[in-house]
Order: sequence, then C-alpha cells, then structure tokens
Amino acid sequence: YKAGLFCFEKNLNKKAIIYLKEAATLYGKDKDFKKVMKIYSNIGLIYSNLDEYDKSLLYFKQSLKIRKSIGNETDIASGLLDLAYILSVQQDYKNAILNILKALDMANKNQEPKLVLISYNMLAENYQKAGNMQKAAEYMDKFATYRQHYEKSQSKERVSEERIKSVAEISMKDAENRAKQLELELIRKNKEIAEDTLNRKIKAREDSLVIAEGKIALEQSKYEQAEKDRLLAESKSKAEKAQQRLIYAVGIAVITIILLVAFLLILNIRRRKRHNRQLQETNDEIEKQKRNIELKNNELTDAFNKIEEQNNDINASINYAVNIQSSMLPSQDSLQKLIPESFILFKPRDKVSGDFYWFKDTIVNPGKADQHKKIFVSAIDCTGHGIPGAFLSMLSYNLLDNIIEQKKVFKPGEILDELHDGVRKSLRQNESRNRDGMDMAICSYNPDNNILEFSGAKNPMIYIKDNKLHRVKGSIKPIGGILYDKNETLSFSTTTVEIDSPTTVYIFSDGYADQIGEQTGRKLMTRFFRNLLGDIHNKPLNEQRDILDMFLKKWQGNIEQVDDIVVIGFKLFPQ
Repeated sequence: YKAGLFCFEKNLNKKAIIYLKEAATLYGKDKDFKKVMKIYSNIGLIYSNLDEYDKSLLYFKQSLKIRKSIGNETDIASGLLDLAYILSVQQDYKNAILNILKALDMANKNQEPKLVLISYNMLAENYQKAGNMQKAAEYMDKFATYRQHYEKSQSKERVSEERIKSVAEISMKDAENRAKQLELELIRKNKEIAEDTLNRKIKAREDSLVIAEGKIALEQSKYEQAEKDRLLAESKSKAEKAQQRLIYAVGIAVITIILLVAFLLILNIRRRKRHNRQLQETNDEIEKQKRNIELKNNELTDAFNKIEEQNNDINASINYAVNIQSSMLPSQDSLQKLIPESFILFKPRDKVSGDFYWFKDTIVNPGKADQHKKIFVSAIDCTGHGIPGAFLSMLSYNLLDNIIEQKKVFKPGEILDELHDGVRKSLRQNESRNRDGMDMAICSYNPDNNILEFSGAKNPMIYIKDNKLHRVKGSIKPIGGILYDKNETLSFSTTTVEIDSPTTVYIFSDGYADQIGEQTGRKLMTRFFRNLLGDIHNKPLNEQRDILDMFLKKWQGNIEQVDDIVVIGFKLFPQ
C-alpha cells in the first residue's frame, strides 16, 4: 500500500495502480474493508489523472459500495462527491447533480460543514454546465453565504482560545521576568568581587614578571647576534660555490644549444626535400582527380537532364490523372441539389487522392406501388494515397455505380458486401499477393418515409439529434485487402435511424483526426474531432465546412499534411 502511494507521489501512475490493486487484494482477504475502500478511491483518482474516466468511474463505484456497506454517512457523502466529479467530466450532469444532492443531505444531517461547502460549489458548477443558470446562481449564493458563516464561527473559536491563552501567558511572563532580574543582580555583584580580587593578584605578578623579562631579553639579544654572524658567513660561502656552478652550467648549455640548432637545421632541410616531393605527388593526384570530376560532372549533367525530362513526363501524367479524377468525381454543388443543407471538405495530400466521395440518387421499384426515391452518400478511404490510391478510387467508384444501377442493390450493408467481392475479384486477391482495400462509410436516405440507413467498413457515422451526439460504429472488416478467418463469413450490417426531428449527419475518413499539430507534435485524435463536430453542428453547413478548414490549417501550422482528408456533413429534416 505504501509503495503504491509512493509511486503515486512520484507520478509513476501505472506502477502505483499495480501496487494498490495488490494491496486491495491482501486487505480484502483480511476483511479490512476500510483500507480497501480508500485504495479503490485512490485508484479511481489515478485513472482520472490518466483521463481513463470509465475505469475511474468503476473504482469510485466500488469504493462507494463498500462505504454503504460500512454505513458511515460522512464516508458515503465523500464517495458520492467523488462519483459526481467523474460524471461531470463525462458530461452526465443530471446524474452528477443527483449524487451531489444526496451527499449534501448527508453532510447537513451529520453537521459536516466542509462537505456542505463542497456540495454547494459542485452544484453551482454542474447547473452552470447543464445550462440552468438560475439554479447555478442560487447555489453559488448559498455557497458564499455558508462559507462566510463557517469562517466567522471558526474565527470566533480562535479569538476565544487566544484570549484565554494570552492572560495566562502574561501572568507567567511577569513572574519569569522578576526572577530573571534578581538572578542577574546577584550575578553582577559576584562578578565585581571576583574581578577586584583578580586585579590585585595580576598586579603583583606583573611586577615580578617585568624584572624576569628584562633579563631574558638581554640574553636573547646576544644569542640572536651570534646566530646572524654565523648565517652571514655560510651565505657568502654558498654564493661563491653557486656562482662557479652557474658558470659551468652556462658553458654546457651554450655548447648544447649550438649542437641542437645544427641538428635541427639538417633535419629541417631533409624534411623540406621530402615535403616538396610529397607535395608534387599530391598535385599530380589532384590534377588527375580534377579530370575525373569533370568527367563525372558531365555524366551527372546528362543524368540530371534525363531525370528532369522524366520528371516532366511524370508531372504531366499526374496532372492528366488529376483531370481524370476531377472529371470522374461529381462537383460538390451537386450534393446540395440532392440535400440542400450539406457540405464536402475534400483535401488530397498529393495532387491525386486515395480518399474520395461518392453520391447518387435513384428510384427504387419504378412503376410499382412501393416506388420511392433513395439518396446514397459515401466517404471512402482507399489504401495509400497519390497515384496508387487514385487507381483504387476509380475502380471503387465504377463498382459502386454498377452495384446500384445494374445489380439493383440498395441496402447499405448489402452494397458493401457486393463491393467487397468486386474489389477482391477485380484485383484477383485470392490468387495474387495484392492486399489493397479501403475503409468507408455509406448512408442511404429515403425522404418518403424519413428513414436513414448506414453501414460502415471500419469507419463510423456520427449523427446529432436533439443536441445529443450519437456514434454508430462500422464493422471491423475492411473492403478488400487481407482476410482473417474470423471475418471470412462476416457480412456488413445495416443500421436504421428514423428522422423524426432535424438531424445532422457526418461521415469521414481518418485523415482529419490523424493530422499532427505543429504546437503539440501529436495527432488531433477522434475524440477531439467528435467534440468539434458537436460544438459546430447548429451552424449553417457551409459555415461548418469553413470552420473545419480553418481549424485544420491552424492546428497543422507548418507541419505537412499526413493523409488525404474527406469530411461530408448533411442535415436532414422530417418530410
């Protein structure tokens, strides 16, 4: 348990969770449920710091369950506030408020002023986030009033305690001061007597010491003079010997220097001759390399000219591919003719794109009693990008047209099944090593009966109705590509949504969420992208497209675009 708390203090969160879970198991075996309760609360707090709110909620609930079994209402109120905090982070304000109200009732009942203050503050915040400003203001007033009352009561208790303490301290200090004054006076008298006695003794000794010191000084002066005379004689003798040694040393040094200079001159002459010979050889080698470099430069110039010519041919081919893809894809304005409230944000990473959009309207069962119109909209993300992705996009586009127009398949899940088989057959993936494929989301809308149908190959659909965001996941199976045994017989399912009120729908590839930001160096991530769609869904669709485009540019900064991007949004109204 202590090891877990130590790791938590050092921000080693994952290790802390492992130690705390082991501690909870041991305390559980000993039936020490109060310790288990505290450990579960600490684990919930660590998971909330890691933004893993579902796991945090689970452990706070387990801690609350133990608190309720123990029956201490103060602990139960604290557990309810922990749970309400996580619910508030998950934007479940209704349940968060219910838990806080229960905690407030228990705090008032048990006279826990700190818990009452926390409850009032959390109620004000949650009502504000839920949009109920009247309730938020009411509880904020209660919070301010209660805090003022609580601080006054605490202040009165402290003042009373300080007054009692100050009277006692003053009496004690007076007594102590009087005792210290008497003690200091006694010490001063004793010191004066001792100093007088000591001065008399010192005076007597000083008289005798002066005579003795005079004698000693005379003898010392005689000894020092004799010592000086001896040292002077020794110094003269040493100086004479040193001078003789110096003369010998200088003579030897001069002879050595002359011999050394002569040797260095001979050595330098030989070195110069050798250096000049090497320099000539180096110049010859440089001249040879210069001729080789000129030949290489000529070869490189020819190669560069050929590469430039090939590059021009490739660019011409790519530009032609751009024209082909542009002519194949319908204009974005065409979607607004089918669904007036709609937009398409299409941003290829290169000149041609592996992501593309597809939409079509058709009459189902023409001439029959159940004749009705269907509008199909799809966002497709092919394997790779650039030229390879563009080839696959053209193949898929034609297969989709054929499935609707020739095979008369109109249910989104069945359309994906047919497209999956078509891609695998067209690329002979059962026979070859080709594993290209795509992820996609497709919607069909019947305006006659207000029914929207969806199916996805790994990609989801998001729709917002009555200001509530819904996410419909796609199948784990892609279109084409690698097949796994567990997915061999898996068919794509179709999800139905009734359009009984204005509904905004979004389908997209993963390029927007995967874009890396210049400031953070990290991906935008799907959760942030969902929140962004939730924030702008009430705005006009054309304005939404501009907001998404401007936000992406600001997020991306000077970082290169990492993938093709397609985002489709449209708003449906019940007919």
